[in-house]
Amino acid sequence: MKTHPRAERGAVTVLVAFMIPVFLGIAALVIDVAYVQIVRNELQNDADAAALAGAQHLRSTTSATPQWSTAETMAFNAIAFNAADGKMLSTGTVQSGYWNPKQVNAALQQLPMTPTANDVPAVQVTLTKGSGQNDGEVATFFARLWNIFSTPVSVTAVAGMTSPGTIERGGLFPLVVNQCVYDTYWDSSATPPGPKTTASGEAISLALTDDDDKPYGLCNTFKWSSLLTKENSAEVFRDLVATRNPVELNIGDKIWIEPGSMADLFKTVAACSAADGKSCEYVTLPMVTSIASRGEVPISSFACARIVDASKKDKTITIQLSTQCPQPPSGGIGPDFGVVSPPSLFR
Repeated sequence: MKTHPRAERGAVTVLVAFMIPVFLGIAALVIDVAYVQIVRNELQNDADAAALAGAQHLRSTTSATPQWSTAETMAFNAIAFNAADGKMLSTGTVQSGYWNPKQVNAALQQLPMTPTANDVPAVQVTLTKGSGQNDGEVATFFARLWNIFSTPVSVTAVAGMTSPGTIERGGLFPLVVNQCVYDTYWDSSATPPGPKTTASGEAISLALTDDDDKPYGLCNTFKWSSLLTKENSAEVFRDLVATRNPVELNIGDKIWIEPGSMADLFKTVAACSAADGKSCEYVTLPMVTSIASRGEVPISSFACARIVDASKKDKTITIQLSTQCPQPPSGGIGPDFGVVSPPSLFR
């Protein structure tokens, strides 16, 4: 049998006509869905940037109270510096409160509330391209053939400031204190936690010694640490005072504790303390649960201290527990003993 060419052409025409909606559906899937995802990614980057901009202002070196209003204002102002779908953004929703970064499927806990030990101050930013918001919904191309002319897109970002579980190179001072120093003179129940103070409101000054022969007790004792190397040279410690840790250190890493007084180091510390040059006035210290003997001891946490002065004669370094340390190069999450990492995204 022979098939007539016109019949074949007619069958192909019918087939093509039948497949056109399929092709348009595929085009809508490939082009429209992909473009909406591009806009969603743009919005997410914008929300992340705004949340980080706000979180940077949650903590202040002059106040122990989270700066909620300032953080929200800075986050909201940052929205207008960003664009999505080819247009500058103009509005968004900004909220502040506490976030538990250790909790799965955590949600922002808005004020007023009583934070737990794992809750940290945070800023949440929600951006939407929808009716009446940021030039409306995202327009479609091929999907409008099915009367789908646009679709809304909404994203949320949460950023906050935590205490570090890791200190990168250059952020850690080679002076180790016992955990009991902070157990005794640190108020973990405060919001946020901070040093216990005198009647005049000033942090209590502590004269710490590295001389085991003096009856100060472990809670008023410090030791020098060469960190990851088994060194007892004063020159090595002097370099560490200036340059800090040469490698990254984490909670749980073992560092070398070196008992015994190194008289010249007191002069080095005095020269950079609050009483003189101030280059080591506020420092991040490794904290351990025991510093009674020479050897390797795991880091239990990182703490902020203000070095007031040092005395070669008395073999003491006077410190105050503090929350005013500059943000060290750091990451991870650890207990809050006054050290704060740069802001990070939680969601």
